[in-house]
Amino acid sequence: MVNLDELRARGLHAYELGRLRTAARVAIVLIPIAAVCLLEARSREACACLSVLLLLTAIGLRWRDRRGMENVTTGLLAGSLPLAAGLTIGRLDLRCGLAGADMFCTTFAVLVGVLAGSFIAFREARSIGTLRSGLSAAGITLLAASLGCLRLGTVGVAGVVLGIGLGMAAVVFARRAG
Repeated sequence: MVNLDELRARGLHAYELGRLRTAARVAIVLIPIAAVCLLEARSREACACLSVLLLLTAIGLRWRDRRGMENVTTGLLAGSLPLAAGLTIGRLDLRCGLAGADMFCTTFAVLVGVLAGSFIAFREARSIGTLRSGLSAAGITLLAASLGCLRLGTVGVAGVVLGIGLGMAAVVFARRAG
């Protein structure tokens, strides 16, 4: 005869293991991105830390609930543009700053961040997202964008962060005004 408590415990264990496997599938996308970032010699330690943080955060949000899965997808899609732009600009050996020619890099980082933030806000508005879900998606975007912008320096990462905030705020403000 089967013990019902043991059967219930095994069923719950199988259910949670299935949820964890589903959540961990994001590693298929994130591990190659982290590997590309880790090839850069200049900021390898910071890249490793951000990669682990991004992977654990993404898995945790995806495991938490269905909305977390959507937030991670939105965040990774929005973060892909700053990530790719940062890696490309970093290959040109440019650094962002607040003076001279470095200002062009910083301006570009802010503009790319505005596009990413606008994408998050539009997507959250369509899906009737809450502030918490928007912030979760923005957090994933910030981590993904930072992976690409590490080589640009602190000002480059700060520019993308500022841009994401401005883009989200502008879209939210425009929607409420209109």
